[in-house]
Amino acid sequence: MNGPTQPNGTVVPAPNGEHPTGTDFLTLFCEKFGCDRRKFKKCVFVECVHPEGQALARCLHLFRPRLFERDLDLIERVKNATSFDQIQRLVDYYEAKYTPEGLVRLVFKARVSKKRLLALAETLFTRSV
Repeated sequence: MNGPTQPNGTVVPAPNGEHPTGTDFLTLFCEKFGCDRRKFKKCVFVECVHPEGQALARCLHLFRPRLFERDLDLIERVKNATSFDQIQRLVDYYEAKYTPEGLVRLVFKARVSKKRLLALAETLFTRSV
């Protein structure tokens, strides 16, 4: 990976939060987690689903994948982002457009946690210097 680095090897972020190499979220995620690019959406989904709803989400995803269309659509949209700020804007848009509803998503939290997605993005784009 090129771009300026700190003595500990951490890549120094650009002032706008963009990864110095312009690398997208999909590439950074797959490199960090050893994820096959074809399984990117599923891997991010598993990584970002609320811990309380993980077992239910995994089960329901097998039998009722349409329940998670919003989550997978958000993941699809963030894959090309090259900065934390781009992901933050997409998450804000989804948060305003879609509020959690229904027993499965609201009560059992079988959905992508926006906080977990943002924390993951922050880690991948190394916003802190």
